[in-house]
Amino acid sequence: MKKIGAMLTSLVLLASVLAACGSNNADNSGASPGAATPSAGKGGEPIELQILSLKQEQSSQDAFKQIIDNFQKENSNITVDIQTMNADQLKTTLRARSAANEMPDLITWMKEVEPDTLLDLSGESFLSNLNSDSVAAANAIYDNKVYAMPIDNGYIGFYYNKTVLADNGLEVPKTLSEMKTVVEALKAKGIPAFATGAKDLSVAYMPLISLFSETVFGQNPNWSQERDEGKISIATDPNWKLAFDLHKDYVYGYSDVGNAYNISYDDANAMIAQGKAAFYGNGPWALSGIREVGPTADIGLMAFPISENPDDSKLLVFPDTSLSISKDSKNIEAAKKFLAYMASQEAGTIWSEKVKVSSTVNGVNVDYDPIAADINAYISSGKFTPYGDRVLRSVFTDKLWEDFSKYMLDQTDWEKLSADLDAFWDKAKDIENTAGK
Repeated sequence: MKKIGAMLTSLVLLASVLAACGSNNADNSGASPGAATPSAGKGGEPIELQILSLKQEQSSQDAFKQIIDNFQKENSNITVDIQTMNADQLKTTLRARSAANEMPDLITWMKEVEPDTLLDLSGESFLSNLNSDSVAAANAIYDNKVYAMPIDNGYIGFYYNKTVLADNGLEVPKTLSEMKTVVEALKAKGIPAFATGAKDLSVAYMPLISLFSETVFGQNPNWSQERDEGKISIATDPNWKLAFDLHKDYVYGYSDVGNAYNISYDDANAMIAQGKAAFYGNGPWALSGIREVGPTADIGLMAFPISENPDDSKLLVFPDTSLSISKDSKNIEAAKKFLAYMASQEAGTIWSEKVKVSSTVNGVNVDYDPIAADINAYISSGKFTPYGDRVLRSVFTDKLWEDFSKYMLDQTDWEKLSADLDAFWDKAKDIENTAGK
């Protein structure tokens, strides 16, 4: 496994960014001094930049539209065409287009894309406008290359509706036994504890990422390296089983199981916003959907309690949305110009305000939501982990995505699932080693 230790440096980045939330005293009207900004670009041969994006949320699409409109006003010969699709569609599309040598000019980063199809951005001046720790963390799975330009910071944890808990005389659980008490009390009143569905499997998959990040990598940051060395395995590590059991027994088991296949991503967002569920495992991309339904809902963010020791609960925090340029793009200079604008304070502020996330652009400090205080509390106390599915090899995460619901729905047992996952871990390692020769 390629070194991923650089991700730990995101502590400094995220603590400083999130601690600044609420102050919003920075001048966000334009690019930082010394930052690379797009030249006027008025005239010249017409250029169309194609972007494939997995940012389906309306807030992300609105942000991209405003950013693209601003960029095109200053670069009248460049037209930006952005196409949005879900992760599965984007993965399939990119693999097909890569095989046909018809890659788009830019993509919102997906680690499933082989790095040899992407342009190394090392040394580009616009990167200096971003926090260097964030850039390093976003590219930690690569060997001394920069293929992804991160524009925001993400997390995966559990949103909780404070009003639902308070109205039922319940407190935020700090331990696993306290969580058991809370979910049982809600069940007795006919209230689903978790907004979890199976109509869109990402609704169920996101909390599992949060859980194994806590139980496995939150307890042993060197787990991947030790697994590659053959010192441990998924089958023999109780922390992997714990993640899957908590996911099956709590996140799914105390959801609206009878209606699970009718609950979509948007439905789950609405459930937590409207107080129809107490908890919801997801990332920052869900926050805008939650706020569209419940703009004043009293929502917090927490790590799932995984034991009787509250200190074992760690929030997954990581660089999230990034942009990459295809190596074979015929419009590389125009694509770089677009990234330069994305790295400006103007674009960073638009993205942070509309998408409700922390920006990686230096000087952009937007008070985007009260949950920023919750995230900062985990980071400042050191109760977070940067290790999630994004630092795992693609072949392995493909298998996770393919099989996780089988365990959730009791269609397989742990012995078989863990053996399959171990086999795919080794397969992914072999593929990487072969490609590196």
